[in-house]
Amino acid sequence: MSKRGSADTPRRTGVVRALLVTLAAIVLVIALLLLGDGGPNRLRIVGRLGGAAAAVLVLLVFFALYVAAERRRERTEKDFEVAPWMRRRTNADAQKDAGSPAPERARRDVRADVERMLTNADDALLALRDLMEHGGAEDYGALPALLGRTAVASWEGPRPVGANRLRRNGRWWLMPRSGEPAGAAYDQLVAIEATLNAWDDLVSRRWPEKMTATWRLAQAFSEVCDLKPHEGPGRQLERALLDGVDAEGEWGCRVRLANDIEDLPAPFRIEATFRANLSLGLVGVSAAVPRPGCFTMFEENRRPAWARAYALRLALLLARRAFAASADVRRVAVSCHEHGSSATVLSLDLDKRSLERLTGLARRAELVERGLPEDPSLRFSVSPEGWLDPVEPLLDLGCEELSPAERYRPVELDETPCDEALRRACGARRVRDLGIMERAARAMAWDDVSGELGSTTQEAVSRLVALREESSDATVAEACERTCRALVEGTADVTDTRALAEVFVNGHALAHAARRARGALSGEPTPDILSQALDALEAALSPLVETGAYLDDRDHVYRYFNSIPERVAYNLAHLDDAREVCLVPDEYYTAHSYAARILGALGRHDEALAHAEELVRVAPVTPDALLCKARCLEDLSRIFEAADLLMDGIMLSSTARDMAICFYRLAFMEWKLGRSDLSVACYQRAIDLHADVAEQAAHELEDLLAGQPGLSRLADEGVLPALEAGGIPVGAVDELRKRTRDAVAACADAGLFALARPLTGALLELCRDDALVGVYRSLSRP
Repeated sequence: MSKRGSADTPRRTGVVRALLVTLAAIVLVIALLLLGDGGPNRLRIVGRLGGAAAAVLVLLVFFALYVAAERRRERTEKDFEVAPWMRRRTNADAQKDAGSPAPERARRDVRADVERMLTNADDALLALRDLMEHGGAEDYGALPALLGRTAVASWEGPRPVGANRLRRNGRWWLMPRSGEPAGAAYDQLVAIEATLNAWDDLVSRRWPEKMTATWRLAQAFSEVCDLKPHEGPGRQLERALLDGVDAEGEWGCRVRLANDIEDLPAPFRIEATFRANLSLGLVGVSAAVPRPGCFTMFEENRRPAWARAYALRLALLLARRAFAASADVRRVAVSCHEHGSSATVLSLDLDKRSLERLTGLARRAELVERGLPEDPSLRFSVSPEGWLDPVEPLLDLGCEELSPAERYRPVELDETPCDEALRRACGARRVRDLGIMERAARAMAWDDVSGELGSTTQEAVSRLVALREESSDATVAEACERTCRALVEGTADVTDTRALAEVFVNGHALAHAARRARGALSGEPTPDILSQALDALEAALSPLVETGAYLDDRDHVYRYFNSIPERVAYNLAHLDDAREVCLVPDEYYTAHSYAARILGALGRHDEALAHAEELVRVAPVTPDALLCKARCLEDLSRIFEAADLLMDGIMLSSTARDMAICFYRLAFMEWKLGRSDLSVACYQRAIDLHADVAEQAAHELEDLLAGQPGLSRLADEGVLPALEAGGIPVGAVDELRKRTRDAVAACADAGLFALARPLTGALLELCRDDALVGVYRSLSRP
């Protein structure tokens, strides 16, 4: 009976309206007729005719308005059946709170309550399940109902699940502590995460009255393509990364775009990478889009349509931020793919005009019902299930346009003069002054010749002999002779290109000896094995030592660098030295390092120290060399000297990792010197500087504190003052951060990505921000 009565209510209301209209018309006619009863005959006739005409006219007008209103009302009700989010909230909607979430009427800051609950929970999903089962709509609004549509109650993925509200965009991020789940479990987790974010929008924004929560969700999703980056800590990072550098170059564009991506408060997590080539005004973005299974906040049969609409809106949002990253950007290509797949399911190739055209269509609520628009700037294919099938992208994001090969060229042989920014930031006169790989000439020569060796030994030898005569590099000529000899003697085969490459590039006697020593030091070698490896090392080193092959002279210095930041630090510290820097082979450095270790293991510490001294000579800004020497001094019980050497290492470190290792080793020396309080400070400083060192340093710190009951951990703000009071340098991290930033910006703007990427990696250790991770990825070679 109740359903029937409810259905008849609109009909009875229409009858009442019709009767009222008729009554009003009758009253008007009577008034006109009475008016016509008095006066002359002509006036009475006119009055009666006018009354009749007026009555007919009024009846027609009111009837037309009534029919139009009824048709409009009937059409709207039909539309609501298909698109319930378009309906205004009625009293009857209050009966459907369990199935259709109600508008928020929060009595207190429930967002803060939920945030504290999830932050304090051992397992966020268990906490949400508890809220879903026991939290009422009067306290938590739509959240319990929205959670009921997700897999909160049926989650079978990895546990426990942690919840973190990201400080950059204020959005929730859920992650099992054992690592990211795969397949359907990933979609379920993302759906729960997006539900929390969508509910956040319901309770934090101002909405029109009488609108259902479903309508509000649909409205929030339709605005995704126009989202603005959240104003927060990301803006401070952006200023720090661009202060004092050219903010309009490649570096500035990448920093702004990566920063904006991290700051966008989208309902679903944004996983996007990008590439840029400002010389062509081109940016390419690759983004993961959520599958239909993630859209549990909407009706199940409409989820594919919502997922398609969201994919387009997200792509347009990212394109808009790419155009905003630099005034030089004139074209943006976006390729969307599913999480865990590289297949493109939605592709856009946009200029600013097509961006605005598509955005205007994407803002409309009917995008969900009508489907994605046909447009020359958009490519997609709808699957039979309503989702998106793979398509060929309009622009391959690994193409030469976006990532020119010349950007990744080795710099060691590049004689191009540096511009003013590179000279100032990196201390280099030519691009080659930033190289660190001695074998670069051989590697490039092999790349050029490897495809021309033919299929027979004779053909290969002939081509290598010709290369030997063509090359002006002595190491390349030696490599040709070495490889020809291996081919003729049968120790190498012309068909085994990998083995031939190893012979050509790294086949000299010193490399063989170093590899043998590395093998001997692994495991638990016997003194005989160590002695044999040492003999091989000394046999390979002796000719170089006797001839002074790598001794400095009036025109040249011979140096080894472990990283690009070390090379930049050396250049800036030796601006007044006009001598040419010649690179020492990696194997020369490692041979001396292995010799020092073997001699130390054999108890021949004075001899080990001599090898360590040579390391420090050829690698004066490499903390690894100082660490080797400090170990030798420790073996000789020269602890004060070892501690002083490690403090030198702290001051010359070019990376956070090197600095952390020096503090870690210094902690042990301070303990041996009886200064346990300083040892604690050194351990804590090492832990703070780098994750690679933190775990081992933390274990040793716990052992130290357990062994000395009166000793305690310092407050975080007390570590640096304690080091300074003990005469230990704290490490000039701010200065190092600025130097690295200036260098990477200059290299990126100059198109030297082979340098810019490792420098960005070093900067990332000093800044630790997801936006900088995005910049780092943008500099990688496809």
